[in-house]
Amino acid sequence: MGPRYGRLYASAVLRPLAEQVTDALGVGRGQTACDLLCDSGSMGVALGTAVGREGHVMLVDSDAALLRAAAHEVSATGCAVSTRVAHAAAPDGHRYDRVASLCTFGFWEGASLLDVAYGLTRPGGRAAVLTWDAASLPAHEVALADALRVVAGFQSPFVTRCLAGPDAAQALRWEPVTLHDVVRFDGINAYWAAMVLERPVAREFEHQPGDSAQAMRAACLRSLQPWTAPDGTMRIPVRATLWCSPPGG
Repeated sequence: MGPRYGRLYASAVLRPLAEQVTDALGVGRGQTACDLLCDSGSMGVALGTAVGREGHVMLVDSDAALLRAAAHEVSATGCAVSTRVAHAAAPDGHRYDRVASLCTFGFWEGASLLDVAYGLTRPGGRAAVLTWDAASLPAHEVALADALRVVAGFQSPFVTRCLAGPDAAQALRWEPVTLHDVVRFDGINAYWAAMVLERPVAREFEHQPGDSAQAMRAACLRSLQPWTAPDGTMRIPVRATLWCSPPGG
């Protein structure tokens, strides 16, 4: 499998959020950290930068090839890097000072990702799982979901997973912290490449009529007009929820 989120999406959306998560967790030099469901390693790079050469980052995901690519990115920070393939359960008996997951809640199969993150955290450590704010879903994702629904009569399973978050019972013991950021795209072409062409969305509607893509692009552009400057660049405020582990680790 390829990355869930491509290079352009990582740059526009994930990396600034990863830095905020790292700061919120108080990641320090020499610590051990786990990027849970790491995808292409945006969270892992932020963790690796924070723990430094004295620290260690474990990357966990469901595909070995994906892990190798992510490890290459994270190792450039100078930290020690390990990888482990995991599917529906915690990867092993090891525990870490800090555990983080970045916008991948809906892609975890099996037990709640919150429970898995908590199980990977050592006593006294901290874990945090970032999801989009259910009360204020991000406009860049909502615009695409609406365009797919209205133009193609199609609900994207991928976008649905991107927007997933814990239910009330799952999140009961976790502290929600609101993070704010601004998503930046250099025009509709950059938006479409990041949101569709580099993500599995393109494969989901590849059998639609040839003019559907243009109609969906136009619908997205209309929806995002409030955040589009005269030169076409987009600056979209977003709100996410950082679910922070209960005391005790």
